[in-house]
Amino acid sequence: MQNEIKHYLDQFERFHNGSAGQAVHALRKKALREFEQEGFPTTRQEEWRFTNIRPLAQTPFMVSGSAQLEQAEMDTFLFTDWQKPLIVMVNGRFDRALSRNWQDIPGVDIIPLKQVLDEDKTLFNAYLTKIVQDHETVFSRLNSAFMHDGVCLHINNMVHVQEEIHIVHVMKGGEKPLAAYPRNLIIAGKGSEACLIETFHSSGTGVTFTDMVSEVFVGENARLKHYRIQNESAEAFHVSNTAVSQKDNSNYKSVTFTFGGRLVRNNISTALNGQGIESTLNGLYMGGDKQLIDNHTFIDHARAHCDSHELYRGILRDNARAVFSGKILVRPDAQKTDAKQSNNCLLLSDEARVDTKPQLEIYADDVKCTHGATVGQLDEEAAFYLRARGIPRHKATGILTYAFAEEIIAAIEVAEVRDTVHALLADRLGHEIDFTEV
Repeated sequence: MQNEIKHYLDQFERFHNGSAGQAVHALRKKALREFEQEGFPTTRQEEWRFTNIRPLAQTPFMVSGSAQLEQAEMDTFLFTDWQKPLIVMVNGRFDRALSRNWQDIPGVDIIPLKQVLDEDKTLFNAYLTKIVQDHETVFSRLNSAFMHDGVCLHINNMVHVQEEIHIVHVMKGGEKPLAAYPRNLIIAGKGSEACLIETFHSSGTGVTFTDMVSEVFVGENARLKHYRIQNESAEAFHVSNTAVSQKDNSNYKSVTFTFGGRLVRNNISTALNGQGIESTLNGLYMGGDKQLIDNHTFIDHARAHCDSHELYRGILRDNARAVFSGKILVRPDAQKTDAKQSNNCLLLSDEARVDTKPQLEIYADDVKCTHGATVGQLDEEAAFYLRARGIPRHKATGILTYAFAEEIIAAIEVAEVRDTVHALLADRLGHEIDFTEV
């Protein structure tokens, strides 16, 4: 893949021309060198055995510049009547004109990453690249090499943010394949509490690539909910890398919903670096046509008396493929660990396929750890029961599919997120069921 690597080396020189004076530029160059040495992964590597990224690697993506988005089009990506804090990223760049209600949240500091890099902000630089360094992938290194803009959000100690914060990412395609490298840094201070929502969308036509990195620090006794809805176009490639560090008695809950994209890889890793921690990683994905959706999770139990919960459910139809790889590591000092992991996948066609690999690696003896995976088709007896009561086959399919997904959806505490997921699920099922009637 030498030509593919050279393309990014050339892009780096053009894109960062004139920015060598930034303190972060040495980190960029280091990340680029590591990317060049490692190269794009192949299916011969265990972590990528079921995911062939050659279509992504062979596409000559250009680093996207700024792009304009009309307010009318932007409104189609927003929750109805949303008046709460809104941050808009267009092609990986902070859009002040479209963002609103984000500058005066009591106890919360929000600064565009570009400003942090230009002004060398001490608080954020103390965390930037530090959390992800133990969970690096070739794509997180590529993001670091092209790091330019994103969202830096700091919730001060003991602050309970009353309203959810919505970050909208929009990729606007063009005539040439375009790539964006947004980067988030989220710091939840001691005793703080907040809810963050991220949604990902496509505008226009064209092949796009979103290479996203989020670094999340959850301080002592802090509570953070993090919802992500990915619904980009069928021509979109999407790779996200989320690295989380938790301290004593903190609580982090992540729920990732994946609906769009040609090839999607979600990496999420959380390090439980304290006692009394609770960590929840849940996900729901639905693929159709020839989509490939890959979820990789890693939970690192480093200290005693911590709980983790993980539930991923997938729905596949047509020729869609999915991969789930979830690893739980229990280190020697992590006594009294309670860890649960489950992955279930529902296949709605004979051509759909899933490769699932739940893993437990335990080096402590006083623990409770369980994991499991199931793959199957709709329960024909249940479908017959519904049809015998006058419900058409297509609607019976929708009801049973909804019931399969509902355990994850019902736990969503934000109505706008819950309604959006319902609508996307109904759309992917061909409007086979009206969820408001169930």
